[in-house]
Amino acid sequence: MSLRTVVACLNTPRSAPSVAASAFGVAERHQALLVGLHVIPRVPIYSLAGTDMPAEYIDREEQTLKERAKEIEKIFWQATEASTIATEWSCIQSSTSDEVTAIVGYARCADLVVMSQYLGATAEIEMPSEIVMGMGRPVLLVPELGGWQKIGTRVVIAWNGRREAARAAFDALPFLVKANSVHILEINPGKRGDGEGFTSGSEIAVALARHEIKAVSTTSHPVDTSVGSDLLSRIADESCDLLVMGCYGHSRLREFVFGGVTREIMQNMTVPVLMSH
Repeated sequence: MSLRTVVACLNTPRSAPSVAASAFGVAERHQALLVGLHVIPRVPIYSLAGTDMPAEYIDREEQTLKERAKEIEKIFWQATEASTIATEWSCIQSSTSDEVTAIVGYARCADLVVMSQYLGATAEIEMPSEIVMGMGRPVLLVPELGGWQKIGTRVVIAWNGRREAARAAFDALPFLVKANSVHILEINPGKRGDGEGFTSGSEIAVALARHEIKAVSTTSHPVDTSVGSDLLSRIADESCDLLVMGCYGHSRLREFVFGGVTREIMQNMTVPVLMSH
């Protein structure tokens, strides 16, 4: 199993270099098509004191967004100038001021989507979270700080026996078959019980072995720390360069509520995280 199409979501000049470099490294390793994607949002129009927003203001904002798109395109081509793989640039105009819908619609046909942990200029996780929850494709989130041109040599799978964890583990197969080591970390298994429908870490290790993946399964029982903090600590102990985990939460009319572990990891990630829902 391999990747054939990798889409790099490049939303700001600040995060574009690291996302482009990370996506290029993954695409090159798998000899996949790499698509650089930028969405130009529609300028939001507000009514001020019963009057329409001045047309010159709208024109000026639209020009600023177009100039930013050109800057980001330049960053993409600079990151891929030594490419031996097929590369494409796609800049699309959103019909709304919300980029999420446009990104989700475009990237649903990708094997993997790569983006920054923060899509916007501020430290907010809502947009990446909405994309992971709504797209139905695996998403590789890249930490805002640091460069990650080599991803997936040492992998940790966060396992809790739930559907989202299984989805993420098998979505990660293209990485796992190429990894030097795979570590399945099951945290607090006793708290969930072993009732019907529960799959243990050792069972998923056996399933991965059928794909010729040698995975080691261990359990952790954190007492004085959160599950998210324990995961981050284990990642450091394993010198991991990829964490695989399910994205947990639910949506209600685009108001997303996320599990504590998902939110903690997305806010404090120290290595790239492959998430699925």
